[in-house]
Amino acid sequence: MNATDPTATGPTATDPTATGTTATGTAATAPVTDGGPGALAPAPGGDPFAPSTGAVRVFAGTGLVLLVGAFLVTVALMLRQSFAGDGAPGPLRELAMWSLSLSGLVGLWAMCLPGDAVGHRVRRGAVFVQYALMAGGPLLAAFDPS
Repeated sequence: MNATDPTATGPTATDPTATGTTATGTAATAPVTDGGPGALAPAPGGDPFAPSTGAVRVFAGTGLVLLVGAFLVTVALMLRQSFAGDGAPGPLRELAMWSLSLSGLVGLWAMCLPGDAVGHRVRRGAVFVQYALMAGGPLLAAFDPS
């Protein structure tokens, strides 16, 4: 007979030493809601617009892919200005490159940190900053007075 269920059948039904230990408490029963590993699928009829860490990570990864294009546009603008002007780079050239490099770092941070390390709002803000810095690189290069 099982210690927790006297009507149980199977191998534990005849084990008199069964203690009936089961996983209890909030850690075992609370669903993971941050979209990380072990997250439960949304219930049918649930909120499809609920915050999702996975979706924010996808946007961060997309921003890293778009960063390659932004870098190429920035370099093309700098080369055009170098050959069209006096050949000396303007003061905003370094700021444009710093903007692109910081965009990559922020994007990696937003994409790679574990789900419980930062909140959804912080991760979403980091992706916003990533895209703003990525757009800043070509804009700074375009408005560089040289």
